[in-house]
Amino acid sequence: MTLVTVREVDFAYDERPVLRRISFDLQAGEFVGIVGPNGSGKSTMIDLIDGLLHPTAGEVLIDGVPTRKIRRRQMAREVALVPQHFTLDFDLSVREVVEMGAYCRGKDADACADAELTLARLGVPELASRRFTELSGGEKQLVVLAQALMQRAKLLLLDEPASALDVSHQLRLFDLLKELNGEGLSVLCILHDLNLAIHYFDKLLVLSEGEVAAYGPPDEVLRPEIVEAVYGVRAYLHKHAGRTYLTFSPRLRGERLGRVHLVCGGGTGAGLMRELVDAGYDVSAGVLNALDTDEETGSELGLSMAVEAPFSPVGDEAHAQNLELMRSADLVMLAAVPVSHGNARNIEAVLEAAAAGTPVWVVRGVLDGDFTGVTAELEPAGVELFADDAAMLAALGERMPGTRVARDAGAEPSGPPPPKT
Repeated sequence: MTLVTVREVDFAYDERPVLRRISFDLQAGEFVGIVGPNGSGKSTMIDLIDGLLHPTAGEVLIDGVPTRKIRRRQMAREVALVPQHFTLDFDLSVREVVEMGAYCRGKDADACADAELTLARLGVPELASRRFTELSGGEKQLVVLAQALMQRAKLLLLDEPASALDVSHQLRLFDLLKELNGEGLSVLCILHDLNLAIHYFDKLLVLSEGEVAAYGPPDEVLRPEIVEAVYGVRAYLHKHAGRTYLTFSPRLRGERLGRVHLVCGGGTGAGLMRELVDAGYDVSAGVLNALDTDEETGSELGLSMAVEAPFSPVGDEAHAQNLELMRSADLVMLAAVPVSHGNARNIEAVLEAAAAGTPVWVVRGVLDGDFTGVTAELEPAGVELFADDAAMLAALGERMPGTRVARDAGAEPSGPPPPKT
């Protein structure tokens, strides 16, 4: 059943647009996170759902009813909000602050949970008799959450509830939210930690510059290319012991420098992939066997790849895809990958690219690891040979000045190569 419907919503503060054409549904019982850069409209979005703000265009509905038509006390019974900032002008005890959450229930207040039991469930029963004004920022956040839980609403909205919490309390908080969700509470939560988002949430709404950049399961919407487009940083997606997590490059990405296609395998290309991506190149790779170290690294980096089944020789379809990737590349690099009959077609593809006029750079070690003899055709084909990966990257930096590779290699700029024709 649909609990929240956001339909073609626009919102602006005075003349400043904040949200544009926002549409999504939240089903009853879902556990959804909202992520996105600062200023992308996340807090405004939950204020619209809580009815504190109203769209300048479009509509927001709770159980099919427009928020404009829902009175505040009734809204409090439907939706509980934990804001990012909470101020209190009265010197009340924590117990009194938590009990305020039951006010919307009126005579039905007895049906609400006991304040001290709610604090105990949050792991802070000892706060009940303390003055709210004496608490730390993290303690206040937990008390305000306890107050919201006293409303017994269908939907809980949270605006960065873990921002002032230490790691232990963050994990305890999200474990509790997941537990409450399992009991039927729908949750919509703003957060900045993308790894917490991956681990806990069923769906993520990604906002960027006031628009929906993606909405769906975390492993679909936090792909490296989406993270890069939204946050402007390079993301690496890792999988270990059944868990998925992200790491990030601190370097902002500028204009792409060109397309490099990498022929590798067995881990011989993982380092090159990361160096090339971080330097600012569009990188593709192939043919790689699925579950190969290089294929897993390429997947983490979000690369376009020609992939074959594990432990299988290069087939016609993967070979054709590899050739297509090479045709769109400005440069083909061949790592020092061992060559057997299973991947000899990759060398044939490299030779075809060279014959078509695409520059081909080769690490000399590939000649020593050839068990088929096919690499003997590389030098006559006019490829350029390099001693190792470092020498190849240094040459790339010299010919493409201004990149990180060039600076790391200490190379003097010598002007860019002529464009590929």
